Amino acid sequence: MNSSRLCSQPSTFNPLQKVNIYNTLKWLGCLVLLLISSVAQAQTPHGTIKGKVVTSDGQPGEFVNVALKGTSKGTHVNANGMYTINNINPGTYTLVASYIGLNTQNQTVEVKAGETIEVNFTLTENNQQLQEVVVTSGKKINKFSRQQSDDVAKLPLKNLENPQVYNVVTSELLKDQLNVNISQALSNVPGAVPSIDPAGGTSITLRGFTAEIAARNGIQFIAAGRSSVDPVNVDHFEVLKGPSATLFGNTVSSYGGAINMVTKKPTAETKGEITYSAGSWGLNRVTADINTPLNQEKTALFRVNAAVNKQQSYLVNGHNNTFTIDPSLLYKVNDRLTLSADLEIYHEDLTRVPYMRYTGLNITNINQNPLDYRTSLYSDGINAVTNTFRSYFEAKYKINDSWTSQTNISVNNEKVAKSYQAYPTFISPTLIERGISLFGPITTINTDIQHNLKGDFKIGKIRNRLVWGLDYIHTKSDFTYASATIDTIDITKSYGPVTQPLADKAIQNGFTGLYPSEFNQYATYASDLVNITDRLMTLVSLRVDRYQLKGNGGYSQTSLTPKLGLIYQPVKDQVSIFGNYMSGFTNNGPIVQPDGTRVVLKPEHAFQWEGGVKVSTANNRLSATVSYYNIDVRDALRYDNSNFTYQDGKQKSQGAEVSIVANPVEGVNLLAGYVYNKNQYIRATSGEGKDVTGTPRNVANFWGSYKFQPGTILQDFGFGVGGNYAQKSYYDLDNIIVIPSFVLVNATVFYEQPKWRLGIAANNTGNKKYWSPSFTANPQPLRQLIASASFKF
Repeated sequence: MNSSRLCSQPSTFNPLQKVNIYNTLKWLGCLVLLLISSVAQAQTPHGTIKGKVVTSDGQPGEFVNVALKGTSKGTHVNANGMYTINNINPGTYTLVASYIGLNTQNQTVEVKAGETIEVNFTLTENNQQLQEVVVTSGKKINKFSRQQSDDVAKLPLKNLENPQVYNVVTSELLKDQLNVNISQALSNVPGAVPSIDPAGGTSITLRGFTAEIAARNGIQFIAAGRSSVDPVNVDHFEVLKGPSATLFGNTVSSYGGAINMVTKKPTAETKGEITYSAGSWGLNRVTADINTPLNQEKTALFRVNAAVNKQQSYLVNGHNNTFTIDPSLLYKVNDRLTLSADLEIYHEDLTRVPYMRYTGLNITNINQNPLDYRTSLYSDGINAVTNTFRSYFEAKYKINDSWTSQTNISVNNEKVAKSYQAYPTFISPTLIERGISLFGPITTINTDIQHNLKGDFKIGKIRNRLVWGLDYIHTKSDFTYASATIDTIDITKSYGPVTQPLADKAIQNGFTGLYPSEFNQYATYASDLVNITDRLMTLVSLRVDRYQLKGNGGYSQTSLTPKLGLIYQPVKDQVSIFGNYMSGFTNNGPIVQPDGTRVVLKPEHAFQWEGGVKVSTANNRLSATVSYYNIDVRDALRYDNSNFTYQDGKQKSQGAEVSIVANPVEGVNLLAGYVYNKNQYIRATSGEGKDVTGTPRNVANFWGSYKFQPGTILQDFGFGVGGNYAQKSYYDLDNIIVIPSFVLVNATVFYEQPKWRLGIAANNTGNKKYWSPSFTANPQPLRQLIASASFKF
């Protein structure tokens, strides 16, 4: 039936008459048809161009610019050599592919409405430009570097356009190092010293504060932080420096910064890789990465990463057995709408690190611990078993060339079946009281619903890049806990490790508790990067956050967190002088003083100001950042001798950072970082004027690799070498017990072919004894050898 005829038939509507269902449905149907007709007529059909760009040796042409001549439409080729240009009006165009050091190519293309055409390029070297600029013949330039991020500012910004400092740990670097765990990966971050928490999870020091992996592709990642993650699905880590609560909230960012894990995404290629690794302490590890399109149009893409890891501890007792499978699906509905879904299924069975307390030891250095370095006071059966199911969904809709809508939903379900945690305490130089806690079952479910509206538009001649977001977080946890003292042993006499039956018997007569919790968090935020000129930019951002804790003792609290930035590029797209002012917060509930009065507390806040310089050469051979920062923590809680609470505590963390990532000549890749940090309590219950525990003042890292070039006698062979340094830190607030400084040296050698790769790694080559700069001060892994074989198809 013709919609215009249907809707043009005479009919009247009188609200006083009895409603006629047929007429009502007819009018509603007319309205819907007219709306659909109007929208269809208002939209102009567009076409799409996509394809692959490679160089003469078959390598992906990452960073190559592909553009339609005479228009503003264009894009850059991604790491897989793929590109897509959407929303092109029908017509005939000249498509141009260009990059410094490569010959520019043109192709004439005809774009038709509603169709997608594929245009591929193979670019060759330009010898004249090669005399002026060293190029890589299509190989990834500066493979340890990433110069743009979609998540750090929740906008697609280049590093030089962002007034915030951040570092990237790339998958190429992890591959060079034969990485098999998160701690090793994060040790490549300038200023970071990784540690394992007795409750589970991995954290690092950032600017004097502790940060853990709390974001995944820009969305909240952790539920309760009682389980870890396998690096098999990691494309790269983005580590933001300084309080980043304005865009990420206080559940993701600490005052020192935030860690965002960017996962591997499905691509339009059919490919796969299987890797087997074996090494010290009984390491056996198998990983798989399989990718395939699901239809001929390559609009439905699927990828799955999986890993099985089994390993004993470097200590006398202990193990680390994990399994993960991470499937992901991307479906491009049309030129405007893209849907994606990611799942992460993770199981771990491992022994937690003990929480050793040195109360009764009269020592000034942790290395004076009378126990042997590899001693385990608890058996292999004192373990933790956790199952985690994480799901992520995204809908990205391109409204027009200026505006994009992005909706994300994440659900993290973490089930701790049991988690035995050891608490040995020196009560004298020869006596140790062995305590035990059993956590679990614990179920934590976290839901995060986030919507971002992103725009790139002009007001007059001023360019604005804006993100406005809404964020809702709901977390519910049922927390079961039991603890007990097992026994007291004399370490000068014979003793055995604590077994699970012995621990269970003690727990039956110990303390137990149930601590359910539930909270909601509502937030809205906006951030606008304004180009005053093409070289001068300013960033203005603000977050309004509402926290509501439910149940007995519940409370509500509102926080405001601003973020400001200024960027000036004296050499456009190569040198950026920047400054920032950023903030973070911690919610505080009301308390009851010893005299019975109730005090409503404010949120604790941290404020950072920072200034520095970023450099990125035109050919991307060198990127570097130098900055100085100052972080002030205000409104922290402080207690007097009568246990009264005061909200006037202060803490100051200040320092300087240097990071360099370079590809100076063909085959050589370098990464180096140095951080000086002084972090002290200015006003506190104890430790005033002292260094905060577990915060080394000087930290440095380095990694360099070289792959022999074609035509040389050792072509396809390569090697890498690097290490980490951390100055001494303190175990206690009075700065009496020292956690000693350390230098670690790691190395790898490898042989690589297009279809397979062999590698050998030696971590802690000097077999150095060292302790984690943290509140646990646990002994860290000794020398480990790893052999690896990868097969690609």
